[in-house]
Order: sequence, then structure tokens, then C-alpha cells
Amino acid sequence: MGSGIAKRLISTGHDVWVYNREKSKANLFSKDAKVAASPLELASNCNLVITVVTNFDAVKQVFFGDKGIAKSSKKNGSHAIIIDASTISPEQSAYCAQELRKVGIEMLGMPVMGGPAAAEAGELVPMVAGSRQAFEKARPVIEKMGKRVFYISEKDGSANAVKLALNLNIALIATAVSEGIMLVKGSGIDPAVFVQVLNTTYFKTGLSEKKGPLMVANDYAPSFHLKNMLKDLELANDTAQVQGITLPTTAHVQQMFRAANNSGYSEMDYTAICAFLAKINGMEGGEGRKTK
Repeated sequence: MGSGIAKRLISTGHDVWVYNREKSKANLFSKDAKVAASPLELASNCNLVITVVTNFDAVKQVFFGDKGIAKSSKKNGSHAIIIDASTISPEQSAYCAQELRKVGIEMLGMPVMGGPAAAEAGELVPMVAGSRQAFEKARPVIEKMGKRVFYISEKDGSANAVKLALNLNIALIATAVSEGIMLVKGSGIDPAVFVQVLNTTYFKTGLSEKKGPLMVANDYAPSFHLKNMLKDLELANDTAQVQGITLPTTAHVQQMFRAANNSGYSEMDYTAICAFLAKINGMEGGEGRKTK
């Protein structure tokens, strides 16, 4: 995702610095951008910093580590505005924003919908939370990343709650399509028929249209890893616990994704929940028939 965003900003005329914890990935941009040796160096040379990392531990390291963004300052004494596009919990995002504010740095939480290809094409859907003033300053850059930008509220972490709500919907839809495929397979019918019929109805989704045929073909090349969807389901359920609400279906699907993750599907696409269901139902293999 970070690479796609960097490519988009370079292609739209911005002077870009890049940093990656794996230096080889950052060096891929050495012809078109300046490569920083640390988050501290990057933030000290930029007016706006966009962070996209895997989890909360990585976010904390980038922000608060020995050479983290929190230690940065520019020659005129001002700080960069930080935009964190990582998928973390609302509480984790709020913690980071509040800690950075203590050292004079304003952070916007900006989780996005869309993958690396959408990032490079400027077709992400950014959701932003934090200071309205900081948002207005950053808006011209944010609008290069997505045609429709949603400013959620000034409440730190609020955009992350919306992001998790969206991702749990994706996981539930993927599971529902998978179970439909299982039922049709178990009835001795080509599941491609099920997907074709579904996609002619009101109940079709972008997932069923794009991913459904791939699931039928047992094609789980990852656009978003199953292990990362599991992480997001866990964050959604943790957030529900904090808010004192129950998400019973999400909790059940989280356990299914945990079992799939632990059964060797973690590095596949999240739709490999279908392959996991095929395995536990004795339907592995392209023929889609139960084993006797």
C-alpha cells in the first residue's frame, strides 16, 4: 500500500521522501524520491508524512522509537503533519494522536479502502479523523489519493472504527459466498452456476463479482492476506468489547479465520476461507465433490 501511495504522489508532481524498515524496498524509489535512513530523518525533511504499516507495534516503533517521528523537528521549529493510514484499532489510533500532540505533532488517522493498485491510480477511499485544521492543510494531498474523501470527525480514532466496520463486512460477505459455494458443491452442482446467478441479482456485491469466480477456480493469489483479515476481525471484536457491545457473527467468523490461519491459509487471499471450508467438508480438489 505504501508503495502505491508513493508512486501516486510522485506521479502527481510531489517531492517525495520514502522510508521502509526493509531498506531494499525503499531503494526501489531511489531514482524518483529521496530515501531516508529513519522515520526521524524523513519527518524532519517533510511537511506531510504518511505512514502505512502492518500493526500497532510497527506504528509505535515508527512514531516513538529511538529514531522515530516524535523526535523530529524542522529548522523553523515546525513539525510535519502525520497521516497514519495503518489499520489499527480506534483506541490505538487515539493513543498515538494524543502522544504525538504532547510533542507538538498533529496526527490524522486515515485508514483507506482499496489496495495497492487503487493507491497507485488515486482511487482509494480515505476516511479521516482528527483536527479539522490539519485536515484542511493536508486535503490537497489526500485528494490525490482518492476521488471521494470522507472526513469522519475530530474525534481521534473515529475513522478507524469505520474502517473496521467495513472490513468485518468484507469478511462476512466472503464467508457467506464461501458457504454458498459449499452448499452447491455438496449438492453435486457446479458452483460457478451459483456465482453466476448471484451476480445477476440485487444481492450481488463487488466481492461476489470479482472474487467469486476466483474462489470457484481455487485461485487465492493474495490481494489482501487472510492473516491480515484475521487481525482486523480481532481488532473489530476488541473494539466491540471496549464499547460494551456484542458482534456475535463477527466473533464467530473471527474464529473461523483463526482456524484457517492456523491450518496453513494465512499467506493466501482472505477469500481462502472458502478453501478452508472445503477442507473441513472433505471437498478439497477441483472437482468439488465430497470424498467418501
